[in-house]
Amino acid sequence: MSLKILKLKPGIGHIVIFAIGVLFVIAAYFFIKWNFANLIATRIDTTQPEAKIVADWIVQTAPDDPLTHYAAAIVYERTFEPDDLTRSLAEYETSVAAAPHNYLVWINLGRARDRSGDETGAEKAFARALALAPNYASVKWAYGNSLIRHQKMDEGFAMIAAAAASDTKYANPASSIALQVTDGDVTQARRLLGDTPDTNAALADVLVTQKRYEDAFEAWSRLSAEDKATKFKEIGQRLFTLSILAKKFRVAASVAGDLNSGTGIKPVPGQVTDGSFENGIKMRNAGTFEWNIDEGTDPQIGLSAAAKRSGNYSLWLTFDSFESKAFRSIFQTVAVVPGATYEFEGFYRADIKSKATFKWEVIDPTNSVRIAVSDDLALAGDWTTLRVKFTVPESTDGVLIRFIREGCGVAACPVTGKIAFDDLSLKQ
Repeated sequence: MSLKILKLKPGIGHIVIFAIGVLFVIAAYFFIKWNFANLIATRIDTTQPEAKIVADWIVQTAPDDPLTHYAAAIVYERTFEPDDLTRSLAEYETSVAAAPHNYLVWINLGRARDRSGDETGAEKAFARALALAPNYASVKWAYGNSLIRHQKMDEGFAMIAAAAASDTKYANPASSIALQVTDGDVTQARRLLGDTPDTNAALADVLVTQKRYEDAFEAWSRLSAEDKATKFKEIGQRLFTLSILAKKFRVAASVAGDLNSGTGIKPVPGQVTDGSFENGIKMRNAGTFEWNIDEGTDPQIGLSAAAKRSGNYSLWLTFDSFESKAFRSIFQTVAVVPGATYEFEGFYRADIKSKATFKWEVIDPTNSVRIAVSDDLALAGDWTTLRVKFTVPESTDGVLIRFIREGCGVAACPVTGKIAFDDLSLKQ
């Protein structure tokens, strides 16, 4: 193939080159101007008073850029002035026309149409966004909320339930909306969202923050043991903590049992946890429904395998002190039925020299008022029974069972010897 060289006369050539140069300069100018406006659009601070001036400038500078119209729409939307909301809607419409395949723009157009009262237009915009991004939870969430506002409950909740199933950050808000719409009816809220593990976990989380502890536990109890111990463990821990703070001991004990199902220490309402001391004791950081030990230096507390009534161990307390403040107690909180009558029973051996007396007492953990107290523990070389019968106040569903010392002087309280306990239990 032969090459042909086009030769221009010197005058014409100069004109062509100059024209090309001018075109490049103009193109570069508009390119820089467009990109500068585009850059500003992504960085507008909508809280500043001059935001509307900037929005107008970028729209005029790059009128065909969907991003500048989108940014302007957001600026005018956030002033909440009636005229500005109309302008915002118009900018969203322009942005959609310039970028018809951007789902995010369609979502915001749907919201803008909702605010303007155009329900049909809003639903069309959300439907278009869903068609463009059918697997995005954010799209389903926005669409579902719009449908619920339009009183299309079943369709709307199906949509937000699908969003929550795809992205757990929507689970709690979905439950809150369902409870609000149903006036707090958990059964109806569950029907709207679906009786799924995610729904029940979210309901439990929302209900406990609303101080509906029993309802929260009912939702929690629908979960599998595996889900309670793994996927939703954090929700269970929150349910436990808030129930303890509210002194809802039966809920807290049941949840603690679920969370500790894989361990040997599993609190059960109405029962002393590890009353035979087979699982050991913790000197500090024990759980609410385990044996706890007060701060102090005396008695020394430990387990004995040599002297036990049953099982492998008994609890031994060795005293050798003079000061009153040295005494430390052992205690446990137990969940119980309000108004019910129980008997605390246990067995002990005692070889103590002291003017002080030792007992077990039952107190109300909500106000520290004593409910009942045992007789003084007598000297006993063999295992001897101790019993305390009591009725739980109607105002509480927990009791605190505690080993105590009484009859000491202000500062001095000499005690030497040993006391052993085994097979402590509670019976209704």
